[in-house]
Amino acid sequence: MFPSDAPPLPSAAPLTSAAAARWRAARTAWRLDGRRLALVPLGFVLLAGAVEPDVSRCNVQNVCRDTWGSGLAGWSVLAEIVLLATRARVRVLVPPVVLALLWYLPGGLVTPVARWSAVLVHGLLTAVLLGAEAGRRRARQQLDELMAPPVPYPWTAADAPSPVHRDGPPVLRRALGVLLLVVAAAFPVYGLWAQARASSAAERATRVTGTAEGSDRDGVLTVRFQPPGGGPERTAALDVRWQRRPQPGEPVPLLVDGDAVRALGDDYDVSGQLSAGGLIALPGLVLLGSAAVASARRTGPAFVGAAPALAVRVRADARGDLLVLPLDGPPDGPGLWRLVERDRYRWARHAAPDGEAAAWVPEHLATEDEDADYPEPPLDHDEDEPEDEEPYDRVTPAEAAERLARAGRSVPAVLYVGPDGPDRQLLVRPGVLDGDPHWVAAVVAPAARAPRFGRRSGRYRERDQAVAALTAEAVAAAPEAGPEAEPLAARRWEMPLPLRAAAGPLAALVVAAAVVLLDDDGWWEGLLRPLWIGSLAILACAQTLSWQLVADRDGLRVATALRTRSYRWAEISAAAVHRDLLTIRLHGGREFSFFSRPTVRLAAFFGGRYDPVALARTVATAAHRPDLRPAQALPDRLGGPQHLVNRLALTGYAVFTVAHYAL
Repeated sequence: MFPSDAPPLPSAAPLTSAAAARWRAARTAWRLDGRRLALVPLGFVLLAGAVEPDVSRCNVQNVCRDTWGSGLAGWSVLAEIVLLATRARVRVLVPPVVLALLWYLPGGLVTPVARWSAVLVHGLLTAVLLGAEAGRRRARQQLDELMAPPVPYPWTAADAPSPVHRDGPPVLRRALGVLLLVVAAAFPVYGLWAQARASSAAERATRVTGTAEGSDRDGVLTVRFQPPGGGPERTAALDVRWQRRPQPGEPVPLLVDGDAVRALGDDYDVSGQLSAGGLIALPGLVLLGSAAVASARRTGPAFVGAAPALAVRVRADARGDLLVLPLDGPPDGPGLWRLVERDRYRWARHAAPDGEAAAWVPEHLATEDEDADYPEPPLDHDEDEPEDEEPYDRVTPAEAAERLARAGRSVPAVLYVGPDGPDRQLLVRPGVLDGDPHWVAAVVAPAARAPRFGRRSGRYRERDQAVAALTAEAVAAAPEAGPEAEPLAARRWEMPLPLRAAAGPLAALVVAAAVVLLDDDGWWEGLLRPLWIGSLAILACAQTLSWQLVADRDGLRVATALRTRSYRWAEISAAAVHRDLLTIRLHGGREFSFFSRPTVRLAAFFGGRYDPVALARTVATAAHRPDLRPAQALPDRLGGPQHLVNRLALTGYAVFTVAHYAL
């Protein structure tokens, strides 16, 4: 498997199954401590917006403003969302501080439902974050006891310098953070200047009394008044929040300064500039904090000498990250934590300064006889073939099964420093990912990331490998070429006609009913948001229930909600059903998928029959066996009636939404 002169894997204390069980028991709430926690205060914002009244302070002129307490409460929840989403180190302190502000600020929360919901939400957030932090400390203490004594780095054992270069100073983060703080400071400065200017203009203005004429649906009041210097009557539009909106014919006191007209008591409010400055300053502070942490890590040694280490096994997951497994556990067992490799270094046979000895070098560095540092590909590939085509017609079922097995293989590795410490980790391992050299040393971030949820998280690109393997099996199982081999029959697969005809209109009716029931005001809530969300909902429903497929002599035709696309057989790379998902992949990486289980049940309910496995085998065989492609061309036209019906449903919904907003 490896060259005879390859370096041995460093010897370190093994991470046993018993130690892994203790580590997993210590990390109780760590899966919950992720960026998804930011969705919890976001949901609370939606709840508070639905149950909280409009808290404002009104003056004697009937003009109302938001209280400083309500503004600070809203800003604090928004800051909480940002800090939880960025996983700031101080996030464990954020929920109790925000809860105290929401509870004690005057005008922060008014209704009992919102107040006790805030206690429940932030109490749960605090419990999760404290539990995760306590578990992180316990698990780190266990690993510290297990990893002693230190183990030399592989280059140190070979009396060679460390190939790992120190990171440069975080200049970009610092510069961007300082720039954001400067811009944030400019907003309140401008607000104070504008407030002083407005006060000066109010002293020069003349007070007149106008007459209210009416207001539009956005709340803008139109007032008719006589100018102070005489002349024809003028009108002014006042966008003011009133305690009681003046009715047509009622007097409205105004301040007139030339062409500038405003309601008496509508003083300039600097709170908007303060909020904008705070929102801009928050990411600036996060960037500066991140730069400070990165600068502190630069002062540590760049993997020189020796460090505590663990002997583990690693397996790639669905997106190319690595899952850590106990050394004596099953190779397909659940991963403990996930490693994301950053800077990678490879063992190169002829990379020493004299050009003859081996050394560790950056992965991208070109060296003499570089091909010897990489394993042979699992399948031979003809250099005359395009790189994006797979030789499926030369793969036997055994080789196809081997492809699928390779996706789940695990290899022994040594992890230096360990997770959840102050410093970065280093993983030394054999090659396990596609395109890996024989030996890799990769720098890993300090945090222990939770394995991804989902059925595919246990294997590296499992669906991609499974689709390739199943396609190879289908092609290998096809009849051998010869005069007795019969071509495949041209076939058609589709959702039942009632579903294809009704999916778009029914979705449009449901969304239109929601628009009528909600009946929001404003151009965003009443027009743009319903158009955006409603159109996406109609398209999603129609796309799921309106598809058709035809495989004939000319290739594969696919009809979806609004259009029909045709593909020649030479354009198709693979087709298979894996875990109830039918996937048809094209050369170059494009693919389209359909869930099989709902389709099978719906087809049976409407009296039809649908076999997604037979469909996938037909497409895979026809794509890679020209002699077995269908000889007939089906004249049936796809897209009827769903294309016309879905277009009418979308157009009708858009017209209805605009008319409902306008009327």
